[in-house]
Amino acid sequence: MARTGARPVGQVRLSARRAVEQVCATGGFVFVLLDGVLSALPGNVQSSAPVELCKDVKHMCLHTGDAGTNAEVCAATRKKLVLFAHNGMTFEQRQEFPTSEAAAALAWHGPLICAGFRREYKLFSERTGLAFEDVCPLDGKHVPRIAVLSGRNELLLLIQEGVGLFYNLSTKQPSPKNTITWPRKVTCLGASGNHVFGASSAGGLAQLDIFADQKKCQTLTLEGTMMAVCHASEGRILVAAETSVTCLTPIPFQQQVEQLLAQVRTSEALDLINATYGPEDPERQVQLEKCHKLAGWALFADLQFLKAFQHFMYCSGFRIEEVLLYWRRYLPEDWEATCRPASDGGSASVPEVGELVRQKLLERQQAGEAAVSANVGLANAAAASFLLKQREALLSQERLPAEQRMQGATPAVLRAIDTLLLKLLLETDEDDLRLTEVLERGIRCRVEDCEGFLRERGRLDVLARLWKAHGMYDLVLREWSSMLSARTDARISRAQIVNEMVEALRSVRGASGAALLRRYVPQLLSVDAPSVLQVFTSRGREALLLPDEVLQLLEGHESLVMAFLEELVARKEAEPRHCARLGLAYVAKVEEELSLPGSAKGTPTRAKLLRFIESEGSSELLPRLEALHLHEERVALCSRELRHQEALRILALDLNDLARAEVYCRLVMARATSEVRLSVFSAELPAWARGIVFGPKKPSTHSDDKDPVHGEGERARPLMLLLKILLEAHEGAAEKPEDYKKVTAEYREAALSLLMGYAGHRDLPPNEVLGVLPAHWSLEGVADYLSKSARICLHQQRASMLEENLSSMAYLKTFSAWTKERMRKVSITVDRCCPVCNKRFVDKDSVGKAFVAYPNETCVHFTCKEHPSICPKTGKNFADNLSVYCHALGARDER
Repeated sequence: MARTGARPVGQVRLSARRAVEQVCATGGFVFVLLDGVLSALPGNVQSSAPVELCKDVKHMCLHTGDAGTNAEVCAATRKKLVLFAHNGMTFEQRQEFPTSEAAAALAWHGPLICAGFRREYKLFSERTGLAFEDVCPLDGKHVPRIAVLSGRNELLLLIQEGVGLFYNLSTKQPSPKNTITWPRKVTCLGASGNHVFGASSAGGLAQLDIFADQKKCQTLTLEGTMMAVCHASEGRILVAAETSVTCLTPIPFQQQVEQLLAQVRTSEALDLINATYGPEDPERQVQLEKCHKLAGWALFADLQFLKAFQHFMYCSGFRIEEVLLYWRRYLPEDWEATCRPASDGGSASVPEVGELVRQKLLERQQAGEAAVSANVGLANAAAASFLLKQREALLSQERLPAEQRMQGATPAVLRAIDTLLLKLLLETDEDDLRLTEVLERGIRCRVEDCEGFLRERGRLDVLARLWKAHGMYDLVLREWSSMLSARTDARISRAQIVNEMVEALRSVRGASGAALLRRYVPQLLSVDAPSVLQVFTSRGREALLLPDEVLQLLEGHESLVMAFLEELVARKEAEPRHCARLGLAYVAKVEEELSLPGSAKGTPTRAKLLRFIESEGSSELLPRLEALHLHEERVALCSRELRHQEALRILALDLNDLARAEVYCRLVMARATSEVRLSVFSAELPAWARGIVFGPKKPSTHSDDKDPVHGEGERARPLMLLLKILLEAHEGAAEKPEDYKKVTAEYREAALSLLMGYAGHRDLPPNEVLGVLPAHWSLEGVADYLSKSARICLHQQRASMLEENLSSMAYLKTFSAWTKERMRKVSITVDRCCPVCNKRFVDKDSVGKAFVAYPNETCVHFTCKEHPSICPKTGKNFADNLSVYCHALGARDER
C-alpha cells in the first residue's frame, strides 16, 4: 500500500456478527449487501450512516455502459428485480420487474439487464421490464456467473462448470465465436479490457486462467483458496487469495507488437491486434496499418520478399519510394527520394538489395554466390509483381474525376517505377508477355533511362518498342530495319520484326511519316509483301501518300495493287482512272483463271468483276470483255450505261437466254419509277421481277396490269426493243442460220409469245407493233394477238368512258346535295343560349359569336363543341348523315 501511496480514508461497522456478502463501489457511493439488506454509503464511508435501499436482496450489480453521472444499482430479490437511481439528493426506485425466482447472477450493461437463474439466463429491458427470449438454458447443476466485456458490448456467460459463452447485446444473439473452456470448475469469472479470466481452486492451490481472443495466454497459480478476482484501472487484474493480493499489469501493446515483429512472428502480432481492438474500434485500422508496415520491413530484412510486399499492399499510406531505394542502380541517375525506408535504422545510405542479401546470408553463414544470386532473383521477381500492382493502382487514380482522386504519385515517382519495372521484368521473366503489356499501355520512363541497360543486354527489340511508346518512329524503324537485315537476334522471328515495322508505319503521321513510308515500304515488300497492305488500308488513319504514289510503291505486286484499289472503291475515294485500272486488273485475272486447264466458268474473281461492273463499271472494259466472251459482264456494263438494246441483244442472241432477257425488261421498267438495285443475274428475284412469258409460268396472267413495273412516267421501252431484236433474229436466222443459236421458227414463236404475254402493255402499242411485224406474216398467225389486243383496248376505252360519266353524275348529285344543305336555315334570337355553357349567342352589343349547327337544329358555340359530328345535347352521331355523293369525287381521285 505504501508503494502506491494509498492510505485509509474511513471505516464503518455494519454488523458485529455477520460478514459482508457483496460490495460494489462507484465514484461517489459504496453499495453493500449484508444479511439480505442492500445499503448505500458515501464514497468516504464515514461521513454519514448507511442508507437502506432494499431488504431480502439476494444479489446486486451496478449499471455500466451508458449509465451517465448518477449512480444506479439493480437488486435481485426473491421474485423481482428492483432498479435504484440517485437523483442528486437521495436514492429512489426507478423500476420493478417480476421474476420467477431470485437471480443468482446479474449484469446491467447499457439498456439491458441479464439475470442468471438456476435453469436459464434471461435478458430484460431496463425501460419496460419485458423479458426477451431465453438467452441460454442451464442444467441447474452449477451456479450461473456473468462477466461484462464493455469494450465489445458482450457478456461472457458460464453455461457449464468450465465452459463460457460469448453473448452479443447489440444483436441479442450468441456471438459467432468459439466457447472458452477451463480445465476445472470456475468459482470466479471476470473481464478486464480485452482479457477474460476465470479462477478455480483444487488441492490447496488456486489457479487463474487468462484468455485473450478466445485463446489462453497466461496462467497464474497461487497457494490457498482463491477468494476474489476483479479488474482495476488501466486493464489490471487484482487477485485475492487467503494470505495475499496479487496485481497483474498488462505489457504495453506497442511494446508487445514490436517484440513479436522483431522475432518475425507476424501472425502472432496480427492476432494480438485483433484481440486488443474490436472490429468496430476505429483505432484497429490505424494499428493494423502500422503493424503491416513494420511486418513488411521485418520480413524484407529476413529476405522473405514476397510476404513483405504482401504486407506493404495493405498499407494505404505506404510510400513506394522506400522500396525503390534498394534498387538504386536501376533508377534514373537524377532521381532523388523524398523519404527513407523504415528498416534502414537511421544509416547514412540504403544498401542495394544484393548487398542486403549478402549481409543477411553472412549472418546465417550461407553466403555462397549461388545462394546470393537465387535470393536476389527472388527479390527482383517479388518487386516486379509488387510494382505492377502499385503502378496499376496509381494509374487508375488518373482516370478518375479530379474530385474523386486520392493522393497519387508524382510524375517523377512514376518515371522511377516504370524504369525499375522495365529492367526487373527483363531480369526475371523468361518471356516478354508482361513487358509487352506494360509497353502497349503506355510507359512513363525516358528512353535515356533504359537505353544503356538495354544495349548492354542486347535487347534492341525492347529499345525499339520503347521508342515507339514515345512516338520516336524514325528510330524505331531504323532499329527494326537493321535487325531485319542482320538477323542477329534469334529470339525474335522475322514475322515479329515485320509486324513491329508494320505497326510503326501505321502509326506515323505528317510529312515525316510520308518519308518513312517511302523509305521502309520497299524493304518490307522484299521480305513479306502481303503485310504491307495493312499499312495503306487501315481505316481511320490519315492518308500520308496519294493513291498514285501508293500504287507506284506497290508496282510489281499485282495482288496488292488490286487489294488497294478495292479499298479505294469501297471507301468511295477512287477516281475514274483507278476504277478503270481495277476493272482491267479483274479482267486480266479472269483471263488467267480461265486459261488454266479444268477451270470452272464461274470463278471468285469473275464474281468480283461482275459486282464491280454493276457498281463502278467503265466503258473502257467493253473491248476486253468482248474479246474474252464475258457476256454477263457485257450485259452489266451496257445496263449501267443505259445501252438497253445492246444488253438485250447479248442476252437474247449471244447467251440465248430469253427468260433472262424478259427479267431485264421488267427490271428496267421498274427502275423508271423506283430505286431498284437488283442484278439481272441474281439467283433470287422477287416475284414482280420474274418473267411471265419465258420464265416459270404464273397461276394467272390477268394481274399483270397491276404489276408495279407498269408504272407511269418517262422511261425506256425495253419490251419493244426485245421484240425488234427477236424479229431481226427471225429474219437473220433465215438468211444465215449458222450465226444464230435458234432456228427462224423458234424466234417467230418467241416474238408471238412476247406479244401475247404483254398484249395491251404501254410498251407495245398495237399500232406500233403492226408497223414492225414482217410484211410476209399472215394475218392468221397474229390473229390471236390482235384479238387479245382489241379486247384489252376496248375494255380500257369503255372503262374510261364509264369513269368519266360516273364522275359527271357524281358531281351533279353532290352539287345538288350541297345546294339543299345550303338552303337550310337556323334562326338565332337574342335570348337563345348555348346548351353547353348556357351563354347567349348574341351579346348585349348585338355582336354574334361563332356557332355550330347540327342537323337536329341544335346549336352550340364553336368553342363548346366536343366532336363535329356528335350533338352535345342529345348525343346523336350524324357522321353517317352526309350524302354518299359528297365523297364521290374524292373516291375518283383516289382511283
